[in-house]
Amino acid sequence: MKRIVSVLVAVAVVALAAPSFADTVTKFQGGVRDVVMSPLQVSDNVKEETANAKFLPFALAGGILKGTFYMAKQIVTGTLDVVTSPIDMMHK
Repeated sequence: MKRIVSVLVAVAVVALAAPSFADTVTKFQGGVRDVVMSPLQVSDNVKEETANAKFLPFALAGGILKGTFYMAKQIVTGTLDVVTSPIDMMHK
């Protein structure tokens, strides 16, 4: 019984899910914005870590490392959005 209910719920979720594709221009603009705004991740994470820490040197190091990781992630996803936005236009 439990298995049947979980299968029915999964089928309902898949059947009712609507595709949510971003407009080509919106995707391109979002990618450019992500790449340009990515350095702010470092300063935001340093502020957050120093506000919550008891020992400042570890907070600074942790904030810089965490911010650098998030900055790199945002640059990669933004670049991916910029590169793949023309592909969306070809499929329309």
